[in-house]
Amino acid sequence: MRLHTCISLIALLLSISQISQAQCGINPTSGLVTISGANQVPNSFYPGTGNPAIGQTSLVVGAIDSRGSATAIAADDLVLIIQMQGADLNSINSDEYGNGVAGAPASGSLATDLYAGYYEYNTVSSVAGTTINFSYSLANNYYTRDFTATTGIRRYQVIRVPRYYDLTINAGSTVTAPAWDGNTGGVVVLDAVNTLTLNGSVNVTALGFRGGGGKQYTGATAGNTNGTTTLQNTDYRFNSPEAIAANLSGGAKGEGIAGRPAYTYTIGATVSQTETGEGYIDGSMGRGAPGNAGGGGTDGAPVGAGSNGYNTGGGGGGNAGAGGQGGSGWHGTTGDVTTYPYGGQGGAVFSAHTLSRLIMGGGGGAGTANNSTAITEYQSSGGPGGGIVIARAATYAGNGSFVADGGAAPGINGSPTSNTDAAGGGGAGGTIIVVTRQAGVTGINTLTASAIGGVGGNMANYFDHGPGGGGGGGIIYTNGAFASTALTGGVNGKTRAGAGGPLTNDFGATSGQPGELITLASVPRLGNQNNGSSPCGVLPVTLISLKGVIHEEAVSLLWEIAEAVNLHHFDIEYSTDGSSFVLAGTKNYSGETNYSFIHRLELPPVLYYRLKMVDIDGSFRYSKVIMLRVNRAGTDMLVYPIWRSEERRVGKECRS
Repeated sequence: MRLHTCISLIALLLSISQISQAQCGINPTSGLVTISGANQVPNSFYPGTGNPAIGQTSLVVGAIDSRGSATAIAADDLVLIIQMQGADLNSINSDEYGNGVAGAPASGSLATDLYAGYYEYNTVSSVAGTTINFSYSLANNYYTRDFTATTGIRRYQVIRVPRYYDLTINAGSTVTAPAWDGNTGGVVVLDAVNTLTLNGSVNVTALGFRGGGGKQYTGATAGNTNGTTTLQNTDYRFNSPEAIAANLSGGAKGEGIAGRPAYTYTIGATVSQTETGEGYIDGSMGRGAPGNAGGGGTDGAPVGAGSNGYNTGGGGGGNAGAGGQGGSGWHGTTGDVTTYPYGGQGGAVFSAHTLSRLIMGGGGGAGTANNSTAITEYQSSGGPGGGIVIARAATYAGNGSFVADGGAAPGINGSPTSNTDAAGGGGAGGTIIVVTRQAGVTGINTLTASAIGGVGGNMANYFDHGPGGGGGGGIIYTNGAFASTALTGGVNGKTRAGAGGPLTNDFGATSGQPGELITLASVPRLGNQNNGSSPCGVLPVTLISLKGVIHEEAVSLLWEIAEAVNLHHFDIEYSTDGSSFVLAGTKNYSGETNYSFIHRLELPPVLYYRLKMVDIDGSFRYSKVIMLRVNRAGTDMLVYPIWRSEERRVGKECRS
C-alpha cells in the first residue's frame, strides 16, 4: 500500500497585512507630515540599561537624549532597539591583536561574545517611569557593560520611531540625528505606511563611531610601560597617560564596536575630548586596530625627552570595507619610508553584517603629535565614521539622497605652519537600509545613496611625516535600484614629496577598501524567530516557506529562502515530543533559493521539524517548529502540518 500525502504550509511569517508588516503596531490611516529646514531630528533616543534577554517584555532606559526629539516614548509607539557596541578583543601586544590571528594586519575582534549590530522593532504597550513594556517579547539579547581593566564596553540604545502615513522631506531640508556620544545617537529611523517623498536628504555623515582624539606629547618619561617593558616603537597597544601618566607618546585608536579610546574626536570639533577610563583593555593607544576602529600611530621614537617626534599616521576605520593603513614616520633624513612603518592599522571589515545586523562606521585612529599645542593637537585626530539610516515605506518618490559617509580626518593643513605632526585616519562609511513593504514599483530609482569612506588626513606642512589611512566604504541594502550609489573607500592622506615639494606622497598610507551594495530580491518582512505571534522583530526573515511531504518510511522537507547574507548552512532538526530535538542532517547554503532534504526513518504518529540557519560567523537562528500528524485508517492518511507555537491547523485532508 502506497500512502499519498499532501501538505500545505504557510510562510514563516504570520498572515499579517502589508501595513502591519510596515509598522508592527497601530498605524495612521491618513495624513501628510512635511519636514522642512536643516538638521531636523525626528527620533528620540534613550540609553539602554541592564541586560534584557530574549523573551523578556520590558527593559529599563536612562534619561532621554536632549539632543534628539523631545517627544517621550509612550504607549503604542514604535521603537527600534539596537546593540551599538559589544565585541571582545585579543589584547596581546603582537600582530595577533584584535582577532587573535597571527600576521598583519593586527585588527578585528574575536568571534566569541560578538553582540554588536543586533536590532529589532517593537511596539510599546505601556511606560512606567524608566521601564518600557512591550507588546511582544524581545527577539534578541541586549547588553550594557562599562569598561574595566578586564572587560570591554557594551552599549545598546532605544529609539522612538514616529509613525507616518505620508512623509515628505522638502528640497533643501535635512533629516539627521545627534552624533554618537558613547551612549546614544548616530541613527535615523523613518517609517511611512504609504509614501516617503524625499527631495532633500537624510544625512548621518560622520555621526557614527568617533575618531581617536589627537594629543600632543613630547616623549614617555620614567615609569612608562606597555605592560611588560618600556614603550617600544613596535607596540600594538599601550595605556594612555590617563591610566599611566608616564606614557606620553602615541596616537589614540578610533572608536568602534569593541569600545572607545581615552581621547575621542567628533566632527567639526576643535578640541579632543578626554573620556572617563581607558576604554580598551590593555590600552587605547598604538597601532593595533580594535574591531572596526582604526589603530592610532605608534611613534618611531616613543621614549625620552623631546621624543614622540617620528610621527606616524592613524589608520582608517572599517565597516563593509577595511580601513587603510596609516603612513610611516619621519626617518631622520634617510628618506626611507620603511624606517618606521608603524602607522595605525586599518579597522577590520565587519564580516558579521547581514540585514538583521548592522553597525556604524568605525572611527579613524589618531596620528602621533609633538609639535602642536593644546589648541592645535586636534588636527592629528581621526575622522568619525558614518551613522545608520533605516527607511521603510510602501513606496518612495522624489530626487533626494540618503547619505552615511565617513568623516574626513582634520589633517595638518597649514594653520599653523609650525605644526609638523602626523595626521589621523578617515572614518568608515556607515550603513543604509532603504526598503519597501510591498512588491512592484518601489520609487527608489529616482533617489541616491552614499556610504563612502572618509578621506585620511594630509600632512601638508612638511614632508615624509605620516598621512592618515582612508576609511573603508560602508554598506547599502535595498530591494529597489537607486539612481546611483557610492561606496568607495576613502583616499589616504598625503605628505609632501621633499621639502617644499608637491603634496603627492602617500608615504606608506593606503586608501580604504570599497564597501558593498546588497540588492534584495524580494521584500524583507519583520519577524521574530523566538516569538511566532509577533508582527515585529528584525527586517529580514531568511525563510519564506517550509513544506513537508510524508512518504513510506521517509519525510521530504522543502524550504524556500528570500535573502541570505553570510548564510553558511542549514541544520535540519527533528523531535518526536516537540521539546528534545536531534540533528537529522545538514544542507549547505549554495546560493540557491529552494532546498530539499529527505529524512528516512520509521514514522511515529507525530513528528516535529525545525531549521537551524547558521551564518558564517557561527551565529544562528531557528525557524518556527512545524508538527506533522499522521492518522492511519485503512488506506487513508491525514496529515496536518501545524505551527506548534499556535497549534493552528493549516493543512488539508488528503485521501487515496
